[in-house]
Amino acid sequence: MSFIPRLTVALGALVISAGLATAQDWPTRPVTMVVPAGGPADTVGRLLASHLSDVLGQEVIVENVGGGGVARATPDGYQFVLGNMGTHAANQTLYKTPAYNAASDFAPVALVAETPFVAHPQEPPRRQPAAIRRLRTREPG
Repeated sequence: MSFIPRLTVALGALVISAGLATAQDWPTRPVTMVVPAGGPADTVGRLLASHLSDVLGQEVIVENVGGGGVARATPDGYQFVLGNMGTHAANQTLYKTPAYNAASDFAPVALVAETPFVAHPQEPPRRQPAAIRRLRTREPG
């Protein structure tokens, strides 16, 4: 499924849930969406925030902060994460003590978009493990 139909389905689900939530008067204040800085997730998050603001009748604020901050946030329904493979899979294995547990600190709500893994044409897929080994042993900078 491409990005636009998936986004439409996600927005439709949010509209339905927003309609149900009006009986509870939610949201009564701005909602914060935390997205990874830069890249496709940031772009998708900002596009989604604009549409959600219109649908919910409240501002959706986009913040670029680490997922650990959201994991420790008050679970009041006013802050959520647009996570991706980096925030919910890679970070869990790259850091000795991650700031959060992606499996238990977050609850999935909707799949909004998918991004492909892209390899450099000079590094064919069969050479990816060698490239990763080289990067791990290289000095920073």
